Parts: sequence; structure tokens; C-alpha cells
Amino acid sequence: MKRADIPGQEELKNVLTAMVDRDSLPHALLIHEQPGGTGLVAARFLTQYLLCENKQGGDTCGSCANCIKVQNNTHPDVHYIFPVNKTKGISKSEHFITDNVAEEVRAFLANQPYGDVRDWYTAINIEKNKGIISAAEGKEVAKKLMLRAYEGGYRIFIVWTAELMNDTFANKILKNLEEPSDKTIFLLVTSTPSQLLTTIVSRVQRFQEDPVSEDVLANFLVNRLGLNRPKALDLAFRAEGNVHEAMKEAEGIVDPWLEEFKKWMRMAYVRDIGGMHNWCDKMSKNTRDAQIMFATGALKVIDRCYRLGWMDINIPMEGEEAKFYKDFSPFINTANAEGFLDLIQEAAFHIERNVNPKIVWFDTSIKAIRLVHAGKKSRAQAQA
Repeated sequence: MKRADIPGQEELKNVLTAMVDRDSLPHALLIHEQPGGTGLVAARFLTQYLLCENKQGGDTCGSCANCIKVQNNTHPDVHYIFPVNKTKGISKSEHFITDNVAEEVRAFLANQPYGDVRDWYTAINIEKNKGIISAAEGKEVAKKLMLRAYEGGYRIFIVWTAELMNDTFANKILKNLEEPSDKTIFLLVTSTPSQLLTTIVSRVQRFQEDPVSEDVLANFLVNRLGLNRPKALDLAFRAEGNVHEAMKEAEGIVDPWLEEFKKWMRMAYVRDIGGMHNWCDKMSKNTRDAQIMFATGALKVIDRCYRLGWMDINIPMEGEEAKFYKDFSPFINTANAEGFLDLIQEAAFHIERNVNPKIVWFDTSIKAIRLVHAGKKSRAQAQA
């Protein structure tokens, strides 16, 4: 990885590379990434910079033996720890080990370097389950720590989505954070450090990503993907600093939750209670993370609709997406915008706390019907 692979974050990159240059890199770091951010990319860049044999101006050379191995995800002293669950080839919890999906890890890092946990779940076919970093993974880490580094230098463990560590793994790794082995680095990456054990957080040095501005993200899309600047600016504006979303949209990958939201609102508009019931049943069968992601996406749609319909702000769109926003935005107005935001946030709150999701979504849907028609009534009065 090169510095340029991380949009923005100049201060973070300067601090991390300077610590390597001064030989003062802590043995345990936590990178607090922004939602849709580049925490994993930053961890990989730091790893490559640490191992690079010919560092140049705070950047990796990209051509030495270690750089090539890290870039190809084949360095024997770089260990990735990803969340896993039951898959076609892994049926028992004692086999929930990242090494058992090593090929998938390499393919994911090569093909989706800016992917998020949903993309990873798709890559290993566990979309309906939530991945975990389990006790079995902790035992595997302990085994690796008993061995010497293959190439005599540093050993690096990159724990991605560290918030998915279960307590057993966290307690096993805690000892390594308290009593570090020589030349062993743990890099924890998370967007929600509040979900980590306080004992873990207290034993790592924390670094936080800054929000990525639209201009910086647009420049990144131009340089990395060769987009023209107007197109890159459009994508950066719509992504609102979310690098993952910008990259996926640039590649023509549509967020599936927008389609779900369209179905939900159309049923609310026609008061299709039976359809709502079936929709809620389907939604409740998704993982808790997936349902919260839907709620997050729905909040963004409501916000955009309100701005489009009542604040005369242009949000670049085209095709079916543009038609949906044009048709639906007039129904999100001062009569219901705040109510919708509160309603969806409340649904996410209850889902996060394991309330029965079918009940949560059906209650939310009934209230959504009332809110849609409140907006419809307000629009009719405004046109009268």
C-alpha cells in the first residue's frame, strides 16, 4: 500500500510513519476509522511501511521483497484476523479461524481493499449470519506467538472489525497487550471503539481518522479511478465522506437497501398492511447488523428527500434513483421529516438491543404509513 491509497488523513499518516522512523511505534494500536473509512487500508499501509526495506519520504517503496509480499498478501509474518462464522467448509465453532478462509481473505484484500464488513460476509457466504472473532482465533494467535518470525523481523497482527471480538478472544489477547512479545505489533481497526472492552482500549494507543472532505474524496476518485472531475465531485457529494460508498457507486454497485426502502415506502403509501407484514417478516430474518445498516441508509434517504423537496438543494442523481427521489421527496416535508427520523432511529435502537425484530419493524411500518400520509396531506394543502 502507498500513502496515496488513503484519501486525506495526512496527519494520521505523518504521525504513524514518524513513529516508525523513530523506532517508537507502540506494540498495540487502535485505528478508529470513520464509517465507511479506510482503517483497514491504513493498517495495511503501516504494516508495509514498517517492513519496507527502502522507505522513501514517509512512503513505501513498493518494490522491495517485503513490499511485494505485503501487497500480494503473502507475507508470512503478517497475520489477518477477520470475523467468521459457519460456512460451507466451516461447521464447528472451533474452526472459526481466519486461516481457514485464507484464500477468501487474500481475494478480498486484492479485489475489495475498501470493502466493508457486509462485503466480507458476502465474500464468505455468511450474509445471514454475524461474523465473530472467537476463542478459537485466540488459540491460533497464541500458537503463532510461540513461534519465531519467519523472516526475523516484526510480526504484525491486524484485527479488523475489532468490535466483533467475543469476550473470550478479547481476554486471551489482553495478556498479549499487557505483556507484549518482542517485535510483535497488534493493529486493531474499528469504527465503534465503544463496543470494545475497556481493558482492551486502555492498553492500546488510539489514533482516529478525520472525516474526508468532498474535495479530497473527489481528488482521490480522479487519481485512483480516472474519473472526470465533475463525476468525481458528484460521487463525493453523495457519499458524504464515506469512501466505501463512493468506491462502490463509482464501480456501478447499487446499494440494495435503497430498493428495500422503495418497496417499504410504496406499501406505506397504498396502506398495504399484508405486504407490510410480509416485508417485516423478510427484514427480520436479516442479521442485526444488516437491519441497522438498512436503518442507517433509510435515515440518509429521508434526509436527502427533505433537502430536495423543501430546501432547494441539488443532489446529483440519474436514472431510476433520480426518478424515485423526484417522485418521493415532495412527501417528506415539515409535517413528517422529524417524525421519520425519530421513528427510524428508535427502530435501530430497539434492534441493537435485541428486541424482537418482527415486532419492531411492523410497529415501525404502521407508524410509517401515518407519516407518509401526513406528508401527503401537507403537500396537498401547500398546493391548494
